[in-house]
Amino acid sequence: MRQHRRFAFDLKRLILLLALVSTVITLLTSYLAIFQVEKKLLIESSLRASQSYATRLSLTADLFFNAAQKQVAYSADLLGDEFDNIDALTEEADRLHVQSKRFSSVLVVDKTGVVRATSRNSAEMVGLKLVSDANTAALLTQNPVLSSPFRTAQDSHIMVLSSPIRNARGGYLGYLATEIDLSKSSIIDTLINARNYRKDAYIYVIDREGDVLYRDASGWVESVPQGHVNKALLGDREQGYLRMENLQGEASLAGFATMEVAGWTVLVLHPARADVVLLYNVMMQVLLYTLPIVILVFICIWLLTRYISMPLRQLASRADTMDSEDVSQEIEQINAWYYESSKLKTVMLQGIRLLHQRIEKLSTEAHTDPMTGLLNRRGFYELVDKQLTEASRIAVITLDIDHFKKINDTYGHDVGDVVITQLARLILDSSREGDLLCRMGGEEFLLLLPGASVTQAIQLAERLRRQVESHHFEGAENVTISLGVTHFYPGRDNIDGALKAADKALYQAKNEGRNRVINL
Repeated sequence: MRQHRRFAFDLKRLILLLALVSTVITLLTSYLAIFQVEKKLLIESSLRASQSYATRLSLTADLFFNAAQKQVAYSADLLGDEFDNIDALTEEADRLHVQSKRFSSVLVVDKTGVVRATSRNSAEMVGLKLVSDANTAALLTQNPVLSSPFRTAQDSHIMVLSSPIRNARGGYLGYLATEIDLSKSSIIDTLINARNYRKDAYIYVIDREGDVLYRDASGWVESVPQGHVNKALLGDREQGYLRMENLQGEASLAGFATMEVAGWTVLVLHPARADVVLLYNVMMQVLLYTLPIVILVFICIWLLTRYISMPLRQLASRADTMDSEDVSQEIEQINAWYYESSKLKTVMLQGIRLLHQRIEKLSTEAHTDPMTGLLNRRGFYELVDKQLTEASRIAVITLDIDHFKKINDTYGHDVGDVVITQLARLILDSSREGDLLCRMGGEEFLLLLPGASVTQAIQLAERLRRQVESHHFEGAENVTISLGVTHFYPGRDNIDGALKAADKALYQAKNEGRNRVINL
């Protein structure tokens, strides 16, 4: 009898150990598979986000340089017939300096390199002969020149933007030069120092040869670069993303975009390990959430193991009573242990199903903006590929809230959050089923309208603009939005180009006075 009991006891422990080992292996395999998949998705999403942010910075810089070039070229054309009139030259230089806060000083230089007139804040330079590389390039090329940053004798970092001055017959008279002081709070430092992407990011601006002109840690550097980036890593692409080392030697995820006007490249990098640490934290949260369920499953396994061993002991106890009249009925009753075995399987499947449900919930939270319930940037880029394969044409609407910083400063951030939440509700109410709605960050939103024509998109955008303008936002007054609209054909056009065009239309709406819809 002791042998039978020992066998039953050992079998019980063996079944329990087998069940526990199987559970642990299944859970570890699930965690490892989820970790690897989420790691790949997170890295790809981070690379795309870095590229998108670099593109936005590049586009903003191009808008700045384009506007500056047009201003300088316009003034240069005016001076062609007045080149011998020093008072007229001085008046136009001073007007350009006062009108545009982009330029720290304005100089009129003749074809020998001598300064003929300046804005009033630089009158002491009249009569000086310029010998800088920017001056030499302007005289030799007789074309518009945008110089690299350099340090002046007054210890200021500047770059020079010039445009040739010609008379009515096309003869070269000299050039109009404007200086942009990078040491002061200019729009360039403002756009490069925008830290609303992520705090651990590094932002570099490199020239055509790969020399670093700007590092966000040290600002604009002198003509001698503080670092070099191998531009061969970027290939011939105007924008994209890749893995590379930053100037500190850290393995990083990088996105880049090239400025059209200056030819410089904006690099946005952040350490690759930061995303892995973030994923570890998420997986630890998953583990903490599922630990009670796992404990409950282990308890059920132990109880079910006892039930499994009980029929075996009953069968052994009936072995000595084979001649009993009731033994057949008793054995048939013992056969019910198969039911207990299926229950064990059910409990295990239930525990694993609950684990997957929890992970799915966490994944949903990771891809959804918690304030508005709309997709966040990661969720948008994961769902957009499906839209690109299913839709023959897609309309794009980008929008953000006008003077949102003023709303926060005037009414407080709580009211700003209410404005964003209510705006998201208006967007949801105005959208169609199947539209992709995303809060890209801050007060910026993106709508992807599969199958919609540009006319339909403009109508939707205009209707939404009017609704926002007339809507009463709790705690705030006179809330308006600006919208940019474009469309593209998947398979023929690139979505990144469409997003860039929509952003460009949005910036144009801002520049034209806000509270309007612009289509490009």
